[in-house]
Amino acid sequence: MSDVQTAPGRNPIARRRALRRELAVRGSVSVAELSQVLGASAATVRRDLEALSREGLLERSYGGAAVRSTRPAEEALAVRAQRYVEEKAAVAQAAMALIEPGNTLFLNDGSTVMALAQELATSEIELFVVTSAVNIAHVLVANPRITVCLLGGFVRSTSLATGGQFAEAMIDQFNADLALLSCDAFGAAEGMSFMHADDAAVARRMRARAKRAIALAIHPKFSASARITAVPAANIDGVVTDRMPPDVRQSLAQHQIKIVEARRAPQRPNRHG
Repeated sequence: MSDVQTAPGRNPIARRRALRRELAVRGSVSVAELSQVLGASAATVRRDLEALSREGLLERSYGGAAVRSTRPAEEALAVRAQRYVEEKAAVAQAAMALIEPGNTLFLNDGSTVMALAQELATSEIELFVVTSAVNIAHVLVANPRITVCLLGGFVRSTSLATGGQFAEAMIDQFNADLALLSCDAFGAAEGMSFMHADDAAVARRMRARAKRAIALAIHPKFSASARITAVPAANIDGVVTDRMPPDVRQSLAQHQIKIVEARRAPQRPNRHG
């Protein structure tokens, strides 16, 4: 369970805030689970769910509730999030060890970054996070210890990511400690590559404005190809992955790039990857 288990069950404002945080992080949850997490009776939880449903903040389901999804992009993202769930969760948990309290982070979009956002959302760490992903900002803002800045710009419907000159100009205003970036493909020489020019430009700017840049790449990324190189391998400080081909590992070692190979951990109950 997440850290909101400590939320006071008798305070309706705190309870409903905690309830919304659980839904934002987990996607859907049952009345019984919420009752246990929030320390409130099932009847109280049902009343809270009804009230939040009337406000349009969630959708009631049989025995529980789910995050309201009104856009096709959100459904497509949910489908992608269910692929390689354990690998993404392992990479996210390993990446958490690289983050220090008080850090300013850059996060781009992607389901592996979403897995990291879900870890951050249930953590106790205080951070300032700049992201180009609408859905990732939505998850992170559920944690009051995290200050979230969503980059402005044009939103692509298929990824819910912002891009273009407005987003890039905003990135240039920040000095980040760490950029944690996913990509469409990763190669030994070309490093992080993307299919869309806006995604590549955002990653390139984030890397330029961060002291360190870490690639989050599950193993299918090493056999994929993408059109546009954004961050060459020589400009990356580290890679967190579940598995890496030997030739890529050897090439990165020549550049003294840190490789963190995460072990797949058992999935937490009711968590999404």
